[in-house]
Amino acid sequence: MQERLGRIAAKLALVAGLPGRAHSFGEEAHRFRLGPPLPESRVTEFETEHGIRLPEGYRSFLTTVGHAGAGPHYGLVPLEDWDLAVLDAVRPGHLREPFPLSPFDPAPGPDWYDALDDEDAEPYPGALTLTHRGCSHYTLLVVSGPARGRLVNADLDMRPPHFCHDTDFLGWYERWLDETAAGMGTAGFDLSLPYGEPELASVLRDAADAHQRRAAAWTLGRYPALAPASRSLLRAAALGDAADEVRRAAVIALGRRPVPDDESALTRALADASAGTRAAALRALARRGGAWHARGRALLSDTCPEVRRLAVRTLEESGVITAEDLIPLLTDPDRSVRDAAAATLQGPARK
Repeated sequence: MQERLGRIAAKLALVAGLPGRAHSFGEEAHRFRLGPPLPESRVTEFETEHGIRLPEGYRSFLTTVGHAGAGPHYGLVPLEDWDLAVLDAVRPGHLREPFPLSPFDPAPGPDWYDALDDEDAEPYPGALTLTHRGCSHYTLLVVSGPARGRLVNADLDMRPPHFCHDTDFLGWYERWLDETAAGMGTAGFDLSLPYGEPELASVLRDAADAHQRRAAAWTLGRYPALAPASRSLLRAAALGDAADEVRRAAVIALGRRPVPDDESALTRALADASAGTRAAALRALARRGGAWHARGRALLSDTCPEVRRLAVRTLEESGVITAEDLIPLLTDPDRSVRDAAAATLQGPARK
């Protein structure tokens, strides 16, 4: 443990000054500085007050490395602000109550909150706030229940929470430091796998679990540069994976920094069976060359209204949409498509 803490402290001392490091959303709030470590007595007092024992990695970090400040997004919140993600007044025993979800259970669906036993229950008992990720999004550390020690990404607008893939606080924190040093921003950090590029490529190629393949594709897409073999695997996944979610994630990954071979795969993905993948390919191809324009125009009559609307916007952004493309859409059955077509026709003169 002490060796691990020392390694993290050394990385934190260096990362802000590294050439090529990522400059991420929220870092201006902490500037890679931590407050001083908390006295053991203060941590013990907190634990006694709430009837819990903090997970060991987080506890040792607070008393050895530092407290509040440098961390993902807006940084680590002070221990006394543990209840930032509590919606109502804090009830006695909030942190003692077991967290209702586990990373070993099926992922919660859109109605997860309605399924809780108590309709007035706080959604995230047994967990304290680690960091604010912006808007209604927070990362929590579970301190009670079967998921104790795990980190969970929560949304106070009640979209389904999801567990980080890291197995403890120290792994999560050190991964943030390593990824920052490697030029990877925090966008997508909370969905990513805690592996290096070779391991991620293996997961994308070999994992039986589609959720794992999706996470691998998503994580690879965050790298500022990829080995040709990794790009080849992403192209194969974008065009041939059996799971819609994996194809879409691979398309998004390729679209961040595409090379010519990637653009060819993205163009082919415009014909994907999944509307979400077709939409992702459109977004990735906006303002990139012209080889995709014919397939993009075909999507103006797509079966999915969202794709039709996005095709209008993408062709407009690329400067190639015409009045001839738009006029038939003025009678589209979907109002949002009609509105998009009308608004675009009122723009610069069309051919």
